[in-house]
Amino acid sequence: MRYGQVRDISGWIYSGMWSYCPEYPGAEITDLPHPEFLPSDYPVYLQKFIISGQTGTYIETKAHVDLAAEPVTALPLKDFYRPAVVINVGNKRRNEPVIMPDLKAASPEICPGDAVLICSGWDAHWDDPDYVNGSPYIDRDAAMWLFDRGIGLLGADFPRFDSVSQMQFPWEEFWTRVNLLLAPLTNLSELSGRCGMLAAFPLKIRGACASPCRAVLIDTEEKLDTEGKPCL
Repeated sequence: MRYGQVRDISGWIYSGMWSYCPEYPGAEITDLPHPEFLPSDYPVYLQKFIISGQTGTYIETKAHVDLAAEPVTALPLKDFYRPAVVINVGNKRRNEPVIMPDLKAASPEICPGDAVLICSGWDAHWDDPDYVNGSPYIDRDAAMWLFDRGIGLLGADFPRFDSVSQMQFPWEEFWTRVNLLLAPLTNLSELSGRCGMLAAFPLKIRGACASPCRAVLIDTEEKLDTEGKPCL
């Protein structure tokens, strides 16, 4: 197999960025002092990162809502490397749902085990104060339509899959049938359909229920299914 372009679909992490709530930090990045054991004329530089498991682009499992569930870092690495399908639903407005007709209009070619990534254009608001509270979301029927196709991972370029004011996303079905959530993503707006392989590996943090990750799409010349075989 030959590989082409590698596309970064992760968002930037920086001090003062958005967060989901005051209890979950966005990011605080500070310079560390010069180590005492080194002479002052021997310069070294290092930073300290204060982040949460849901800082920036992250990946998580049911362990986010169930302490008895398997941590994201306990899954095999192959689960984080799988064929990707981008469903472009057009630019969504503040708190606008992704609905089943949006998905059907895109006519996605989905194989069992695929990583399905929804593109709504909301990543353009990554630095806006309203980024989280204004997030689009996925309505119940649209979510179930995706689950029924046997997807192995669900991602999107917006931070909330559910509506806070009218909660409807079928979380229990999601955790049982899919289990891998990847969000929020960026740089999907030029894509549609099968887009090579997704790689989104969590940091190797013992017991982590969620972890920031560097998500990328890797072009391949073949359309592959979740076992790495051509998708027919």
